[in-house]
Amino acid sequence: MSALELKNINFKYDDKLVLKDVTFSIPNNTFFVLLGLNGAGKSTIFSLLTRLLNLQDGTIFINGYNIKEYQKALDNIGIVFQEPTLDLDLTVRQNLYYYGSLKGLSFKETIASVEDELKNIGLESKLDVVTKQLNGGHRRRVEILRALINKPKLLLLDEATVGLDVKSRFDILKYIRNLVETTELSVLWITHLFDEVESSDGLAMIQNGSIIESLNVKDMLAKYEKASIDELFKHLSVKDSK
Repeated sequence: MSALELKNINFKYDDKLVLKDVTFSIPNNTFFVLLGLNGAGKSTIFSLLTRLLNLQDGTIFINGYNIKEYQKALDNIGIVFQEPTLDLDLTVRQNLYYYGSLKGLSFKETIASVEDELKNIGLESKLDVVTKQLNGGHRRRVEILRALINKPKLLLLDEATVGLDVKSRFDILKYIRNLVETTELSVLWITHLFDEVESSDGLAMIQNGSIIESLNVKDMLAKYEKASIDELFKHLSVKDSK
């Protein structure tokens, strides 16, 4: 069973087709990247996965459940949106408590669910800091920690490092990849930044609403005899436009 599977997804805004037969899957316990330039269709896919948009055509399975089985499909996922969603006037602890309560957890259960990760993500000393006093990198870490409440099997992150400095970006990437290595978590990492892709990742490249290739990065580079992801993307983009 895959952690996430999209089959033959088509989607229109009014009469404009923005997703065209999108198909890819994420094996369990995998760090998987959806890579594409701005406007390629990544955010539409994210909105379908999180039920911000209704599925029009095709099927989506999350942890084996059809996304139309809303509660079962979304029970075991964590979500980090591109736009900040924290209450800046609450402390880190209060933001976690609030989200935990939405999941049916008590205050004690909420902290217990992320206790092991507080130190790993660098927030152990920040619990009682008002969120607006944190820098952008730490705010994003709070959102990631919040998404891990209730120990999801699948974590969805949409452009999670946008606006952060290079060190913060790669500290977060390292943390998320380590989670995949040390737990049973699967990750969909959506980005337009080529330098965030590593050779061990699963990868789907999207352009103009279509998946132009989906494979393990190492195998993809070998298949097309390319030295880097940006070189490969340029090659496939030219090929797809012909």
